[in-house]
Amino acid sequence: MASVNNGVANAYDFAFGVNPSVPPLILSSANSGTGSQTYTVELGYSTTQDGQKILPLIVNGLLTVGTGANAETVVITAVSAANPLGLNACTFTASFANAHGAGEIISSGSFGVQEAAVNRIGAGGGLVALSPAWFKLFASHAAGLTALVTYKSLSVLTTILDYSGIPGVFSYNAAAGSVYASTTHVLY
Repeated sequence: MASVNNGVANAYDFAFGVNPSVPPLILSSANSGTGSQTYTVELGYSTTQDGQKILPLIVNGLLTVGTGANAETVVITAVSAANPLGLNACTFTASFANAHGAGEIISSGSFGVQEAAVNRIGAGGGLVALSPAWFKLFASHAAGLTALVTYKSLSVLTTILDYSGIPGVFSYNAAAGSVYASTTHVLY
């Protein structure tokens, strides 16, 4: 299945490091401190199963850094990613509660929502679908929607569609930098 079909990007297909078919990013630097820290990544992109580039290093983007008890989800505050395809050429800054070392994995902190939105913004705007596979990442449909409304929108040009199959669901939109909120548009 295509990660983008008829202009609609499937968030689960862009969930790098969460979806087992989409590789994580890897830290290539280490910091022993907490608070505002800058890390370098081996490569500044991942790739969907069908070859779409995922560019997750964006201001206000969410990343989950590390695994197990040391894992934490952070909000990116600054990025230097002029060449995401270059080895050790990209950095990001965020506020950390834990120190992290080289080789730790980085996965999507929005479970692909923001990364799919970046893909659609690059196409001039569009739609991001939350599929049943995306909702399976959460304990329930309600838990998935609770998570969604904490994510910051990257552009008013993207709209999130609840394609869970549950009747009476809504679409979601917000101005850039604001958290997603339900619209009054019932999808089905």
